[in-house]
Amino acid sequence: CAAVASARGHDVTLFEREAQLGGQARLAQVLPHRAEFGGIITNLAREMELAGVETRMGIAVDEKVITEFASDTIVVATGAEPRWPEFEGRDDAHVVDAWQVLRNEANVGKSVVVADWRADWIGIGIAEHLAQQGHQVKLAVNGYMPGQMIQMYVRDASIGRLQGLGVEMVPYVRLFGVDEDTVYLQHIMNDEPVICEGVDTLVLCQGHKPRNTIEDIVRRLGIERHLVGDCVSPRTAEEAVLEGLLAGRSV
Repeated sequence: CAAVASARGHDVTLFEREAQLGGQARLAQVLPHRAEFGGIITNLAREMELAGVETRMGIAVDEKVITEFASDTIVVATGAEPRWPEFEGRDDAHVVDAWQVLRNEANVGKSVVVADWRADWIGIGIAEHLAQQGHQVKLAVNGYMPGQMIQMYVRDASIGRLQGLGVEMVPYVRLFGVDEDTVYLQHIMNDEPVICEGVDTLVLCQGHKPRNTIEDIVRRLGIERHLVGDCVSPRTAEEAVLEGLLAGRSV
């Protein structure tokens, strides 16, 4: 969005909350066999540089920043954050999310259950990532197989690697609860309990929810606004890039 708008003659400034560009793409490239996501960051950053976009790093945009900057148009691309559903015992056990694992912010124990709600790249990738590090991993999937939502040949290759790493794959289960060393799952077809004992860490791969903290502020201030990417609804990188391009063309 920033590169397209700047190339069309606008003065564009991109505010990035983190110290590095990339958002979720920086995390995705850490997953096994997903290093190509780093290319998205490199390519788009270079496009912005060539288009003359000014980048300001480490700034969380709030009403003060918006008021002082006094822009004519704001494109909100604040992304998403991990979804933590309510379940029994959530605050009583060692529970972390996939982002914390990929950022090395979690002290993951030896025995791990990965609770995968979406059956996409994240759960299957986190399971392989942890198994490669020597953890004993059980991948509990809310679907008929791990990676159900991704391309079949890629999915099958991933399942083969998981099998080779000794990952136990449990399909057709949803997360029900957890206590100090036990994860309680529920079979989605018959509601029967599936109990995992001796668990040190539960890793949540439960999808994402939009992070949109400034749209109401922008609306109240009467500034033209466009929303793109996961702050609208969590989806894939393809939708985010397309919506950014269309927003850059429309301003």
